[in-house]
Amino acid sequence: MNLLPSTARVAVASVLTTVTLGAMPTLAHALVLEIDASQSSVTYSPGGFPLCDPDGNCGVLPPPQTFALSGSFKLQQETVFVTTSLFPPDGYERQQIRFETPVIESGGASALGFDFPTYFAVLSGEDFVANENPCTWFPSTGGCWSMGAFGSYAGTFNGTTLSMTGTDYVGDFFPSRFDFTLVARAVGVSTVPEPGTLACLAIGVLGLGAMRRRPAPLNV
Repeated sequence: MNLLPSTARVAVASVLTTVTLGAMPTLAHALVLEIDASQSSVTYSPGGFPLCDPDGNCGVLPPPQTFALSGSFKLQQETVFVTTSLFPPDGYERQQIRFETPVIESGGASALGFDFPTYFAVLSGEDFVANENPCTWFPSTGGCWSMGAFGSYAGTFNGTTLSMTGTDYVGDFFPSRFDFTLVARAVGVSTVPEPGTLACLAIGVLGLGAMRRRPAPLNV
């Protein structure tokens, strides 16, 4: 005996499929940025100091060299909880960005020791600022003492275009310095389904397909 009209069965199947698809986890996104080589460069300034002979004749440091900067990297945005005290654990949420899996071509700068920054930057609206010195980011510990030259960078990101300037160092005493300027633009979004997403899609599609292929039962 046919207890449910075919139109009602189709409606039920549609509702179940909608519920199944609506319950899927959100996709995870990784934004890929490509560097605009026409607006990006890195300048190398050798470290050290000129040596002088007993007669007072001093040498001259090599002049700075500028290299083109190109390539791509992933921009990852995240929210982290920053602890400001341990008893009780107080703190606040901070928006950060970081650059991952960089594929950078910097010509002779890489051979001289230039490293593209991968430490995080604090994001506020469209502005971000980063500093490689850990003392900069942990003032609540009562301060700390450190020595040496630390890299830093700052800029803006509006969701499509990133512009920034920064500094990187190499060497322990009288380090050499790299000053870089970079403009990069989004070229696509890499979406990675969470576990179970494809299975949910398959179940929904198969359910609709089964309803279409099922022969209508005879009314008794």
